[in-house]
Amino acid sequence: MSSPAAAFYPVSPKAALKATYVGQSIRNIPTPAVIIDVAAARRNCERMLQACDRLKLSWRAHVKTHKTVELARLQVGADAARPANLIVSTLAEAEFLLPALTEYRSQGRRVNVLYGLPVGQNAVPRLAAVAQSLGPGSVSVLLDDPAQLPVVSRLRQQSGFVPDALIKIDMGGRRAGVVADSARFLELADAALEAHKQGDMCLAGLYSHAGHSYGGDSRVAALKMMKAEISAMRDGADCLRARAADKGVSELSRLTLSAGASPTALSAEAASLAALFDAVKDEGHTVEIHAGVYPTLDLQQLAAHSLSSSRLSWGDIALTVLAEVHSVYPERGADGTAEVLIGAGLLALGREPPGVDMPAGDVEDFQGWVVGRFSQEHGILTWTRSQTDKPGPTPEQGMVEVGQRVRLWPNHACITSSHYGWYFVVDQGRAGKEDEIVDIWPRAKGW
Repeated sequence: MSSPAAAFYPVSPKAALKATYVGQSIRNIPTPAVIIDVAAARRNCERMLQACDRLKLSWRAHVKTHKTVELARLQVGADAARPANLIVSTLAEAEFLLPALTEYRSQGRRVNVLYGLPVGQNAVPRLAAVAQSLGPGSVSVLLDDPAQLPVVSRLRQQSGFVPDALIKIDMGGRRAGVVADSARFLELADAALEAHKQGDMCLAGLYSHAGHSYGGDSRVAALKMMKAEISAMRDGADCLRARAADKGVSELSRLTLSAGASPTALSAEAASLAALFDAVKDEGHTVEIHAGVYPTLDLQQLAAHSLSSSRLSWGDIALTVLAEVHSVYPERGADGTAEVLIGAGLLALGREPPGVDMPAGDVEDFQGWVVGRFSQEHGILTWTRSQTDKPGPTPEQGMVEVGQRVRLWPNHACITSSHYGWYFVVDQGRAGKEDEIVDIWPRAKGW
């Protein structure tokens, strides 16, 4: 069931788009456009699922980056024995994915949708409708303020089901959550335990999202952040268990500790983390990993170096922007280099992407065209040199021409993709047909 507002955010018509574009080359489509390489996206999703399987960790996929049914299916995999656990950043995402989730539920697959913002009153009617469509145990919410407990109670009343709730832990990002060893955490814990005891919700665990790990620059930094997340929530879980015992809440035996962001989740296979995960599981808790941008990746993720370049490189970035060159300005740039006008600006790109042509090596080694500046609908390509003084192409070797199509690797895929109604899907695994459109993926719109 959708909210009345959903009718005012119509989804792009997949059937009509496929009839128009499938089989064409991306050289012939309107620009700017977002291109998804399904081969890279599939590899990225399979790598994450395999890592969770090897480590015997629970998995929850965030859909906020792409907001599509097709990529959400790759994220949760085809194994019906694995729960289809998702995080949504907007209610529109949950409603858009509802037919696919209903299908999973009808097949006997466990489904749970976590609303990724600390729950607010405006979310109650729509979350209740999702819960009614999917049944008991299908909706989870986040808490970081005791005043949210009456909201959770209203969700139970309107849906007819007891929602799961996780306490949101602030790991230093200062965006949402409470610090695990703070007085505010104790206040929230007591209020949540009382609501749990009264049957308004099921206190299911704790949740952290280290979004600031995107600013890291090494696997060591990613490992350190993941250890800090798990350790903080482990201490919080111990506190919850102790206070539950004091309050006579006996059924709080197993809690879920849900940690992650793409850099930290990608680092999860380290031996030192495996030992920590095992210790937490031995204490009776469930360790859950979550991440969102990893299916598409972007240059920000490559720059975080959470995996070595031999395992995570330019070829793993599945989302690019296609733009057309409109003008060339010889010698207008720094040191007499050229500048280039493309028909993609702030609204098409979101943030500046470093490269036009896929290079080899690390992000810091890149030498070539970047979007040096932009306005609303125009971007200016400027020539940049490698930060590491490694040899690379010259401006003359890399010169582009008016009418040429260029592929742009985004800095932040979540923001870049936000203004597009659909993605043109190609498959780099099809030798000789890498630029042929094989599908169209419409994305959810609105909030």
